[in-house]
Amino acid sequence: MTSKHVNAVAATAIATAVLAGGTAVAPAQEQIRIVSHRQPALEYYTGQMQAALPDGRVTVELMPIDRQMELASITMSSQSDAIDVVYLNDTSLKRFAANGWLEPLDELWEKYKDEYNLDDFPASVIDSVSYDGHIYSMPIMTNTELFFYRSDLFEEAGIEPPTTMEEYMAAAAQLDTPRRAGTIMSLKPVDAALNEAHWYINAIGDGWFDEEWRPIFNNEAGVEAITMMKEMTQYAPRGFTSHANDESTINLQQGLAAMGLQWFTRAAAMDNPEQSRVVDQIDWVAPPGGGARLANDGFAISKFSSADKEEMFRMLAEAASEESMREGARYAMPPRLSVLEDEELAKQYRWYPAARRALETGKAFPAMPDFLDVGEIVTRHILQAVTGEVEVKAALDQAAAETEELLRSRDYYK
Repeated sequence: MTSKHVNAVAATAIATAVLAGGTAVAPAQEQIRIVSHRQPALEYYTGQMQAALPDGRVTVELMPIDRQMELASITMSSQSDAIDVVYLNDTSLKRFAANGWLEPLDELWEKYKDEYNLDDFPASVIDSVSYDGHIYSMPIMTNTELFFYRSDLFEEAGIEPPTTMEEYMAAAAQLDTPRRAGTIMSLKPVDAALNEAHWYINAIGDGWFDEEWRPIFNNEAGVEAITMMKEMTQYAPRGFTSHANDESTINLQQGLAAMGLQWFTRAAAMDNPEQSRVVDQIDWVAPPGGGARLANDGFAISKFSSADKEEMFRMLAEAASEESMREGARYAMPPRLSVLEDEELAKQYRWYPAARRALETGKAFPAMPDFLDVGEIVTRHILQAVTGEVEVKAALDQAAAETEELLRSRDYYK
């Protein structure tokens, strides 16, 4: 037993922990150590975890994300029980789960599903905190891409917000002018371009991989998807291959673009009178065609923790309760449908109804620990395709070949 647990064992040899709801659980004999990234939403939710158990039972260490990931990786790779609960985003979750460092939560999820209304999390969120068919993290906050559009321009043109990619292209063509782009496009490598490609590949194509991790993004549907992306660039602002979230946000705020895909976290900036010329003129819907990126952050339990895993699960469930997330909505988008449907929150945050719908249609990146490495390959070739440097089919075939070579070197294929 590590020194972190010795004092707690001596002090609470027969203690009974009582969760915030007042339900008694098994005798607890050890402190619970949580390690997390530092930011306001995570400070709030780790505080909720501390409140779920008696004072002194839960210790929280908050630090910059790079330091936290390094500490967690070193600790868990050595199979140490020095960390009990760890913050992970959807990308790091896959890596930690693939390495066998996390406790599967399926049985506890099923056991406490009704008590904590865990069906309130949409399937897309559960998918994003799962790996290889098992749930590994309690979702705490989410971020999804929304479709931003100028409601005043749509009304003047007599058109409705698009629900399909074909309608999106038609609207972009109709609203494109010499002074205003029909749509934003964020194609700066790697993250922004990968997010945009993810939408097209899912909305029009068949996704990234088959069940055996063989690339399918270069099949007929994938070629159609990237061909449409290429065609859409004629309605994008100049310099779109160097645009990421900041540049696209400014283009929308300054009235330089009529619509486009952008993150939920950028919605509030549209109504900021100090930054935006289009206050109350931007509205939001779920991205046409579905399949836009969904990202989730949560907390997982270390496989090597010697603390009571059922008690820790209930602590996480308390922090992720409907009541807790309604209060936490001031810091970050909650992944519970019931909270996103709250009428009072919808009045305060105009984009919440669209976010609720986007949660049900969005898709996380493939559950592959090496997907960001794949993304570096794929986005390079997609950019060659959309700029006309290489034919779409040839570019995607080359990307698929390099992807297979990478994954074969990392033992994805038996």
